[in-house]
Amino acid sequence: MPRKPKPKLALDLQYNPDGSPIAGVGPGVGLEFIKAYFPEAQNIIRIASAYFSLLGYKLGRKYVASDVQFQILVGREEGRHVRATVIDEIMADLAQCDTDLWKTVFELVERMKSGRFIIRDAREMQVPFHCKFYICDSKLIWHGSSNYSRKGLCESAEQVSVSHDSEQIRLFTNWYDSVAQNAQDLLAELIKKLEDWLNLATPFEVYLKTLFLLNNLAEYPLCSGAYSPVYYQKGVIARALRQANEYGGALIIAATGLGKTVIGAEIALRLQPIGRTSQVILIAPGGVRENWEQQLENRNVYFKFFNIDLLFRKASEESRHLTTQLEKRLQRANDNTVIIIDEAHFYRNELLRKKSKRGKSLVYERIVPAVKAGAKIFLLTATAYGTDYLNLNSLLYLLPHRFYKPNLLEEQIPWEISDAEEFSRLPIVTILGLPHVLQMARNRGDIDTNGRTFIQFGDERRYLPKSLKLYSLRYQLFLQPELQAAFDRRCFDQAFKSPHEWFDDEKMALCESAIDTVYNSSLTNWLSSPVAMAYSIEQNLATLSSCEQTEDSSQLTLNLWEQSVTDIHNQEHRSFNVFDTQNRSHKTPMYLSLEERSNTLMPLLARLRQSNYTDDKFLKLQNIIQEHCLDTKGKVIIFVKRYLTAQYLLSMLERTFSDALKIGCTVETDEGNPRLKAGLERSEVLKQFSPRSHNYNASREYDVLICTDADGVGVNLQDADTVVNYDPPEGADELFQRAGRVLRITANSERVIQFYRLVPLIIDQTDSLSRVQNDICKRFTRIVHRHDKSKRILGSGVISEEEHSEITLDRDLDVEQLTRDSQFLKDIGGLGAESMLSHVAVLEQYRSRAEDLPEYLLSARGYSKPQPRIFVLLKYESKYCPILFNLSSQKLEKQDELAFLDLIACIESEPCAAIQAAEIEKIANQAARAWCDFENISVDQVSKICGLYLVPRDKTAEINRLLDDISNYEK
Repeated sequence: MPRKPKPKLALDLQYNPDGSPIAGVGPGVGLEFIKAYFPEAQNIIRIASAYFSLLGYKLGRKYVASDVQFQILVGREEGRHVRATVIDEIMADLAQCDTDLWKTVFELVERMKSGRFIIRDAREMQVPFHCKFYICDSKLIWHGSSNYSRKGLCESAEQVSVSHDSEQIRLFTNWYDSVAQNAQDLLAELIKKLEDWLNLATPFEVYLKTLFLLNNLAEYPLCSGAYSPVYYQKGVIARALRQANEYGGALIIAATGLGKTVIGAEIALRLQPIGRTSQVILIAPGGVRENWEQQLENRNVYFKFFNIDLLFRKASEESRHLTTQLEKRLQRANDNTVIIIDEAHFYRNELLRKKSKRGKSLVYERIVPAVKAGAKIFLLTATAYGTDYLNLNSLLYLLPHRFYKPNLLEEQIPWEISDAEEFSRLPIVTILGLPHVLQMARNRGDIDTNGRTFIQFGDERRYLPKSLKLYSLRYQLFLQPELQAAFDRRCFDQAFKSPHEWFDDEKMALCESAIDTVYNSSLTNWLSSPVAMAYSIEQNLATLSSCEQTEDSSQLTLNLWEQSVTDIHNQEHRSFNVFDTQNRSHKTPMYLSLEERSNTLMPLLARLRQSNYTDDKFLKLQNIIQEHCLDTKGKVIIFVKRYLTAQYLLSMLERTFSDALKIGCTVETDEGNPRLKAGLERSEVLKQFSPRSHNYNASREYDVLICTDADGVGVNLQDADTVVNYDPPEGADELFQRAGRVLRITANSERVIQFYRLVPLIIDQTDSLSRVQNDICKRFTRIVHRHDKSKRILGSGVISEEEHSEITLDRDLDVEQLTRDSQFLKDIGGLGAESMLSHVAVLEQYRSRAEDLPEYLLSARGYSKPQPRIFVLLKYESKYCPILFNLSSQKLEKQDELAFLDLIACIESEPCAAIQAAEIEKIANQAARAWCDFENISVDQVSKICGLYLVPRDKTAEINRLLDDISNYEK
């Protein structure tokens, strides 16, 4: 049944024979008595009221002669120390959006300055003051329950009665005057606050106030062990909370070492409903679990951790199976669920998987329904871009889809982009790179006596490395003429190529081609190490061609292999173990016959098996370790792609450096087969290599660490200062993740770090007809291309095409200098390209000033657009809502938060435009009412915090005519 409308209370009045009211009850009774009796006052109107408001004053002032003095005594049963509350109550009317007050306030200030308005606070009197009466000269008094506010005069049901009794009037007057002598005078403070509002703020103050309110975070108590967010993290956290409110989640890209864990833990803490605990599902690599547990547990956030690879696995019928547990939790997700995925780039190929002919992604099948059910999701990574822009769209697909209205039919579509700049400007994406943090610190004035920019972490100063030294070292591939000829003779070709789907950034389309997996794998092994190449040849010689495959082909392969091994034995005069050809062979037949391949490859395999074989690539690594470990007492991390190469380097380095250095490795050999060490064992190796960064008391300490990209994510290895890309990575994300192990903020202001990449000399050959030479060139060109695209997103590079280059992170031509170049900022992106970076930097530079700005600000400035607009920051239910209103079209214009900030951003010296303050208030209120109508919200529930009128330059006269037209229309 529909609710019955609430009955409206009547206003009942009793009148004298002359028609003036003598008593009344009901809503609006106070205003009726003001209309009847304020005009009779000639000298003084004394008012005692629990409340006084500007809206109430506006209602009464037009019934009072200009030379009559107002005396206001405000009191309410609030106890002591509430003087500021009276001022706040008066000033709060400036935030309302229903009534224009500028002219009223101007007239009131004039009254105050001329002594025709006096206001005192009686709330701190020894006895609570709760009187409500009005005395007009010595002629009459009326009293009752009506306060001198709009609510008391017009809205609330009150009772009032009038008296002309001279004795009663004298009694009340004397008592009023005696109380007023001891009450607190508010006049000077109120004049100052009202004049500040009347005189308009500067455009910069409106911009700064908006920045402060949109990015300010309340302090939350933390337990010991939880790190408080630093200033640059606070901007990301505040933005993420607004993204959660508006979009349901966010993708946060923060350079390695900038504290993604703290950012994520703070988001989880602040999204907890009051009085309840959110269900936080944390999906992350096992290597970062300890860090997450420390930050979440010490914030009293309840969470469940799941390893990031579980989403790739099929669920089990076993209820205790972790994949099954994760799947069930996601199925139960609702709007009280928070999903945090750390190192989200693990899922960068899921959209390719979904779009492929297989058309299935277990990751999407599990996460997307949970998000649609209302779960808020936050994706954290340092490297979103790996090989193509589909990587970025893969991550965007995990976020809540946006609403789209084609042909008036609303539907949800995923976020997607076609280039890096578009990606960095998405309202659901936040990017924080190293240059951004440097600029914010410099703008804050965080520069030490040596001119170095530092990052303030509580009481500690931390620094980015002083410089990045990038080296590109050439080496001679082993057996280059012979192996190049073997590749070009098709000795490593499959008989049948495999279908392959990939994404073309230039065409922005999914493409299909055929690839030779054996050829590519063999080429990767050649670029890695002699032992890896030997393994490829062994696999090759254990595989028949398509013509040779028969029902008894395995026996044929074994016979041919045994014969070949005998040849090798005779050549090398040493034993050679025969292995299981079926387990070692390729799954696809080869293009050439086994005999053809054997004639070419067997002699090469024999040479690769010689223990005294010279490997120029290893010699280059040996020199790097000599320089950075023995000569300068540093530490070196070596990244490889092949387990065999890891074991090869371990053996060679231990033999080369004997007892001089301790070598750690995350790969081990099990019954002759190399494999990754178990998680706990690898973690122990990493701690023994970098004990200080782990706050670990190591029984032994490694000088060199050999590892794969399995340990290139989320691990802090800042005890080291050198990273060697021994094997080239496939994607830019791997490259930046490797660098991120040492590119960290530390207490050492003089720290210098080195990044090496080893490049084969074969890529320098020109006009070559060799297929394999061209393929190698393409590989190294491709990684440079991918690196440069990722660099545009993150803002800094980690490889150089030159033999040696250096980026000085302070002074000279450096990343920080480049961040001051707006074009560079547009190229690199970051917190919405240059926008949020610049905004947060400004806020940090002027934070103390922002904290002291007045509560309510109005201003105007010129801008380059042709149509006049007004920006208004509203507050609704404790949330700040920026809006933009077009005066020409009389319509609201939807913008994302960064676009609003970009629009109102200005320098400190930006002048006010020549627009009357009263007109700014009028159109700000008009914009606020338009927003309330659109959102179906009562205007009484909304406060107007800031208003900035944007005036097209050189069109002030036209604008004033437009404002006159608007005013006339409203009349």
